[in-house]
Amino acid sequence: MSLWNISDRRSVATNSNANKNAATAPRSTDQLADPNLTDPNLCINGTCVYERHLPGNVSIMANVQRLQHGHYSSPALVTGDFDNVDFLALNFVFHAPRALRHRFRAATIRASVTNREALCAFPRPERLREAPRFLMHAPHLIYGAVSPDNLQWTFNMAGSMGVSQLPISASFVPSRTMKESYRRYEMLRIQGSVRTLHSPWGSQFDVEAGEIVWSLEENNVQRSGLPREFTFVMLVHKPRADSDIVLTLDIKPEIQAWIGRFPQFWLNRSAYQPVCQKSVDFKRPVGQRFEPSRSVRGFNFAALSSSFEDYVSMPGSTYSSSKVSSNLPVSSNTDTNDG
Repeated sequence: MSLWNISDRRSVATNSNANKNAATAPRSTDQLADPNLTDPNLCINGTCVYERHLPGNVSIMANVQRLQHGHYSSPALVTGDFDNVDFLALNFVFHAPRALRHRFRAATIRASVTNREALCAFPRPERLREAPRFLMHAPHLIYGAVSPDNLQWTFNMAGSMGVSQLPISASFVPSRTMKESYRRYEMLRIQGSVRTLHSPWGSQFDVEAGEIVWSLEENNVQRSGLPREFTFVMLVHKPRADSDIVLTLDIKPEIQAWIGRFPQFWLNRSAYQPVCQKSVDFKRPVGQRFEPSRSVRGFNFAALSSSFEDYVSMPGSTYSSSKVSSNLPVSSNTDTNDG
């Protein structure tokens, strides 16, 4: 404010006009808030697709938080456009009520999509070739806050040598002490990759990008376990709009107790198997809409204002590998050729 008081009238008038022009000028895309980012007030409890109870009264749940239809279209893609694309957000809850006694050290989450025809006893080969696949997924790589750890040790070496012949004796005792220190850094690690889904009906029916595998590892220094709740997102490409597809979740945790880690064969007992394991109904939208969506094809997910990684929900301080949003040209969500 003092800068305005010491300026003359011409300077004030110039600055005033500049402020008016700046106020009327349209803001850039980066300055505008993305209305399609997940609004916490719109995160209702969706359908539970996975529920499992484990030793120590710990549980794992997965719910559908968001499911919206659309397409993926950009003139920069040499592969062409993708119709019948669904945005799916799954909310995972790793509930450990007594974290000092039981905690999740690590976990592996596998998500796969397949045509329901592949689950039949006698599938039709032409339907097996019409398989869904994952177009995108997030996160790819996430690190937690860095925790330094100092390792110090001391190594002592001693020996003795002597000659004894009465009445004269001589002895020599060599010794050496070495001190070393090492500084290491630990952090929470989450990594996701896409895999080929192998078909039981032969390699000719294998589906590329038919499976996503996420690995989660705790911070070994803090030993605070995995995040209690987080949301992962993915784009699923369906062969047709009415395709009957099935999403399967498989979660393998590592649980640490005060007596040690539970062996995997103990967690594989029938008492600790999932009590709820449903498939996602891809025909019914769930949760917050994507706007604007004035096209018959639905929202164009290639036109997202934010990076796809920004739709991942993770508590605490995390650092993603994809912080730079793409500047590729995308087509508008208004399709003039749709009727």
